[in-house]
Amino acid sequence: MRTVEARLVAAGVAVIAVTYGLGRYAYGLYLPEFRAEFDMSAATAGALASGGYAAYCLAVVVSAVLTARWSDRGTAVLAAATATVGTALIAAAGSGTALVLGVLVAGASTGLATPPLVSMVNRGVAQARRAVAQAIVNAGTGVGVLISGPSALFASGNWRVAWLFFAALSLVATVAIFLAGRDLPTHQRKAVQSGDRRIRLVIASAVVGAASAAFLTFGRDVVVTLGGFDGAQSALFWIVLGAAGIVAAVTGDVVTKVGLERAWRPLTGALAASTVFLAVVPDSVPVAVLAAAVFGASYVALTSVMVLAAGNASAVAASFLALSTGQVVGAAAVGWLIDGVGWLPAFAVAAGVALVAPAATAVTPEPKTRPVPGVR
Repeated sequence: MRTVEARLVAAGVAVIAVTYGLGRYAYGLYLPEFRAEFDMSAATAGALASGGYAAYCLAVVVSAVLTARWSDRGTAVLAAATATVGTALIAAAGSGTALVLGVLVAGASTGLATPPLVSMVNRGVAQARRAVAQAIVNAGTGVGVLISGPSALFASGNWRVAWLFFAALSLVATVAIFLAGRDLPTHQRKAVQSGDRRIRLVIASAVVGAASAAFLTFGRDVVVTLGGFDGAQSALFWIVLGAAGIVAAVTGDVVTKVGLERAWRPLTGALAASTVFLAVVPDSVPVAVLAAAVFGASYVALTSVMVLAAGNASAVAASFLALSTGQVVGAAAVGWLIDGVGWLPAFAVAAGVALVAPAATAVTPEPKTRPVPGVR
């Protein structure tokens, strides 16, 4: 990649890492500490996670509008800045109400992030390298999760220190994306997508969102509460989940070679298998680590496929809005099921939902493109 392209991709990875990996998914990593500190039931924890996802849903709509009518660069900067504020609020939370506010703000940062970054990569990276660049940026989720795992060890017993560290990293990402967007060309190529194709993409994204909520929200809670993992073991579990997500950076190359449909179907099966196996054998470190690796790689790869299938910022916004809507429903439902019927049935239901995803697959040939005015 050229220097300008490499700088943009690196900054994009940083923004996705702090918004998704830290601002959003680190909630699941620190959920046992939050539940102990603020005396939350599983249902309450699930409802709070749903609140973060709901904030995402609202923010992704705002992001699509801002990206199209104002500035993709400005919207990306706003996303990273929002992550900075949200993680700082969580670090300073002195009550359950304050924690809710922080989770909502941090959750909103994720909704703001993806549409402008897709737009910036579309106009800043050459066509031949664009699919790979989009997949690498999207794999920033894994980078963020990988960072958050060791933080649970280094800040053992003081989760506030970790979240202050997350806020500092978010501030760095804010500056990085501001600088990286200065020299981009003013035109991009926008994918032309049929209405039927977009509808199928939205349905498939919602199903994956509902299926993934169990692992993302309650995964570490399972291994701590049921499996009896100590701090080091549960941190290892989360680190592996993040590291495996980074593997999804190769999704662009894989999709180019095998096609969207062949990539989509086995990934949803892997998501289902990892979800149910975690709940079946939560006290086995090797099984839990393997489940984390499979889930991390398959989930981030699925979101990369969504980006590549969508092709442009508005379609990506619709897809990720559906993904998070599914997670709103999924997190609340799984929390309710855990309190009502237990961990294994709740995770089994989530795995069953994942198996439905291939039937809702959004696979069609790559859309044709045409030049349209870009935004700065």
